Formats: sequence, C-alpha cells, structure tokens
Amino acid sequence: LFRDADIPERYRWKFQEDFHTTTPDGTPVRIAQDARLYVSTLIDTAKAPERGFLLHGRPGTGKTLLSCIMLNELMLNRFRPGRFLNLSKYLQQLRDTYSEDSDNYGQTWRIIEALGKMPYLVIDDFGVQRGTEWAKEVLYDLVDTRYADQRFTVITTNQPLSELQQLSQGRIYSRLMEMCQQVEME
Repeated sequence: LFRDADIPERYRWKFQEDFHTTTPDGTPVRIAQDARLYVSTLIDTAKAPERGFLLHGRPGTGKTLLSCIMLNELMLNRFRPGRFLNLSKYLQQLRDTYSEDSDNYGQTWRIIEALGKMPYLVIDDFGVQRGTEWAKEVLYDLVDTRYADQRFTVITTNQPLSELQQLSQGRIYSRLMEMCQQVEME
C-alpha cells in the first residue's frame, strides 16, 4: 500500500506522534492539538471516515505533513489503499495522455477513474494549477467523482478560500464544502 501511494519520501513514514503539539519551549499549539484529535478520530472509530478535510493556510504551516499523516494512519489501520496526488504532476500526467508518444496515450479517463475510486486521496497544492479551461474541467471531474462516491479526500491549499470559490463558477468549492471539514492551519 505504501509503495503505491506516491507519498513523498519526506512524509512516507510519518504518523500522528510525528505531529508535534507544542513549540520547542513547551507552549501548546491549539491547532496542532486539534489536528492530532482529527487523526485519532479517523482511526479510532469503527466507522469509515465519511468526510475529508480542506487544510488551508499560508505555506509552512504543516498542511502537507498533516495530510500525509492522515493518509499513512488510514492505510496502516484500515488496510485500504490511498494516494498522495501532487496536483501539478497529475495535470502533467493527464496532458501526456494526449501525446501519441506517451505510454499512457488515450488513458485519460482510466487515470481519472482510478483516482476517483481510490478509498483515500490527498490532493496537495490545490489551486496552484494554471487556470485553463481544460485544467478546471479535469479538476472538477476529479472532485465531482469523489464527491458523488463519498470518498475520503484531504485537500491542501495555500490559496485563500475566496479564490477557490471562483473555480468553475463555484461548483468545485460547493462540493469541497460538503465533502470536507475546513481547517485553517495557522
């Protein structure tokens, strides 16, 4: 499961004990304590998680680390596959499916469908993609598929939520608000 999850090496073996809840001088960090609670709730309840997370805030606040911890813990404790998806690499992979020289030529929908059915998915750096109509359509298709199938999804973004509201006339944002709990990372 871990080999196929595409989790960056830096985060591959990070678990909830790796997310520190205090500063080096011992001062408690409320959002970190809440984050630890989110993770333990995901793995300690018998019921599969129904709602994902939208982790938003400025760079360097631990969004990617927390999302990978959630993914690692879920795969380890629930024995189901997950995937870490760097959005810009994903879009490039899909662009390659239009090139006849590519091994993935003509496989666009196979790739989207596989990610749509993945039990656990982290979409990292949401909102940094170029705003082309094609990119917005592909992004909408992925989010809409996961939304319709009620798949656990964690989204990380540095973008203000007001900018995400503009994507696809608000259709993407609307689905994210229903399928994810918002967590502002400070």
